[in-house]
Amino acid sequence: MQIEESEQEKLILSVVEEYLNKNRYFDLSEILPFIVSRFRMASVDINIRRIEEILRTLVKKKLVVEGSKLINNDILKNEKRKKIYNYILENPGIYFNRILKELHISNHVVVWHLNVLQKFNFIKKEKIENHDVYFDSNFDVKNSKFAYITSKDKSKKIINYLRNNDYGISKTQLSKNLKIHPNTVSKYLKVLEQFSVVVKKKVSKRVIYFLNDSFL
Repeated sequence: MQIEESEQEKLILSVVEEYLNKNRYFDLSEILPFIVSRFRMASVDINIRRIEEILRTLVKKKLVVEGSKLINNDILKNEKRKKIYNYILENPGIYFNRILKELHISNHVVVWHLNVLQKFNFIKKEKIENHDVYFDSNFDVKNSKFAYITSKDKSKKIINYLRNNDYGISKTQLSKNLKIHPNTVSKYLKVLEQFSVVVKKKVSKRVIYFLNDSFL
């Protein structure tokens, strides 16, 4: 039976899935004879060199991963993994401890699922300010630090406060109202100003902060 090239990959992936469903791990050298045997029995006309080439393509595309018993289509079937992935999609730049805190999933379970999501190219990890932060794999790297900064708890508090109080506020008053130490407020305002999230204006002798219209 002659199979078109566009269908060969799907067919081989289905046999890989059958192989892995028997609680085996993907190993190219071990799965190759299994697929050859299957095709010989079904009279499928794909030679061994082509099968090996397609298997390498599947690995390159992250549809399968060496040493894993999962395939790409299985990844989001696990509810906790799906929950973590969706949380990262909704909160680009989120860091590890926030994932633990917000989702109430134990440390080792989060580590395991993050590793799986990375291996199959659902997410990527970057190091920013000594934190491991996570993004969807398609997220624009140029915006990664901005996303990380604006995802932090104190940044969110400042942003939300300025959004709800658009008449502007001084650094001292902001510190008092949010119950955040003045030095911490100064630090966050400085960074948010660098990313054009907030702007400051001098009114009489006071410096007043506003949320930037372009950010809104």
